Amino acid sequence: MSRGSQVIKTTAIYFIGNFASKLLAFFLLPLYTAYLTSEDFGNVDLLISTLPLIAPIFTLQVTEAVFRFLCTDENLEDRKKSISNSFMIFSIGILIFTILYIPFFIKFNLTYPLLFFIYFIVTYMGIFFQQILRGLQRTVEYALTGVISTAIHATMNILLIIKFGMGGESLLISSIGGSLVIAIFISIRIKIWEFIDLTKISKLEIKKQLKYGVPLIPNQISWWIIGLLGKYILLYFHGSSDNGILAVASKFPGLLTTINSIFFLAWTENVIREFESEDRDEYYSKGFQLFSKFTFCSAACLLPVIKIYNMTTITGEFVDAWKYVPVLIIGTSFNSLAAFLGTVYTASMKTRDAFTTTVIAAVSNFILSLLMIPIFSIWGVALANMLSFIVLFFVRIKSVNTIIKFKFRFIQMIPSILLLIVSIIGYYTLNIYNQIILFLILAIGALIINKRIVIEIVNFIKNLKNKSCIQK
Repeated sequence: MSRGSQVIKTTAIYFIGNFASKLLAFFLLPLYTAYLTSEDFGNVDLLISTLPLIAPIFTLQVTEAVFRFLCTDENLEDRKKSISNSFMIFSIGILIFTILYIPFFIKFNLTYPLLFFIYFIVTYMGIFFQQILRGLQRTVEYALTGVISTAIHATMNILLIIKFGMGGESLLISSIGGSLVIAIFISIRIKIWEFIDLTKISKLEIKKQLKYGVPLIPNQISWWIIGLLGKYILLYFHGSSDNGILAVASKFPGLLTTINSIFFLAWTENVIREFESEDRDEYYSKGFQLFSKFTFCSAACLLPVIKIYNMTTITGEFVDAWKYVPVLIIGTSFNSLAAFLGTVYTASMKTRDAFTTTVIAAVSNFILSLLMIPIFSIWGVALANMLSFIVLFFVRIKSVNTIIKFKFRFIQMIPSILLLIVSIIGYYTLNIYNQIILFLILAIGALIINKRIVIEIVNFIKNLKNKSCIQK
């Protein structure tokens, strides 16, 4: 199987399992906007947004380490060693969190303190087991956990909000239910107890995993600053109502993040396997060019769809959320390109470089947020995020070149960038019917620009059909 076909195959499997779950928040937006107040939704969104800040500290990013180490483990004994030591690190981290959290929530008047505690533990237990599945290359089962989690999450959300009339706490309870079920499912499916062997615990292995994971802690916190600090500054200066509107607006660029994050699941595995190959530099450079064109074209095609969706479904206090989407989606596009470059750090295990580049962007975001948000409110958050993601992208281009000989050909990105500019102009000027026409035009342009990807997908489908015919 060719490299391109391998990436497409793995991406297709991840797409089946993850796309529905990633889109869940998007399709449930009408439910949230109809039954929840912007203040209630904003408060819960802040709780959920806090998780990426504290989780890296207490998990020591072992969820990332266990996946990376399992990818290169060659036999069962090595896998037992990786999983046993990572599970030990994870358990100690959760224990420390529990000890510190209990007096904290007793002293301070937090929103849904017990639910948040359970949400933290169960969510990251589910993530930890999912990363083990990925590392063991059981991609089909990994995809299946996404389907299971989505079904439970959606069902509980609808029941709790509509039937039982619950508020923001329903979002936390639904997430807990979905994560708990997949954690139990994975444990039974892979027989996790057979991989945990206390005799395999060693200081050397723990040090190796911590050496990989610990630099990712400040890196992850910096990501939090870039993506979420603005919400807290916005809350301070303008209240939770504006935060609720921002939370809704942020869901739409999340569609692009969803599409790209599914691709990254497959691409990261492929990059790790190909990192020692002789032509890795050219392979990676070509991959980036294809991805960048795809990202900007996807953003362009999504905007008219988002505008139509907003005009037909979003009501109440959230009707103005659509205004901020284009700025947010530009930032998301550059964030995706920076994340693509970041896969080099994962493959090379140079996680310190990931930290350094992200800190630069985080500092930029912090300064811009303090300057813009008090004056421009939600616009300030959107602009600060967009500019800091652009900074991160260009800083990482320079950084990655110290690891591989990366060729950045800006001229090849121009057609897709122009397509995005046309889409943004149409987003703000055209009515709902013309948005449909605009989408068709943009879709045709995107197919032309991404014809190489389209050809690869067509060839992959043909190969699947040929194999099916041979088996019959």
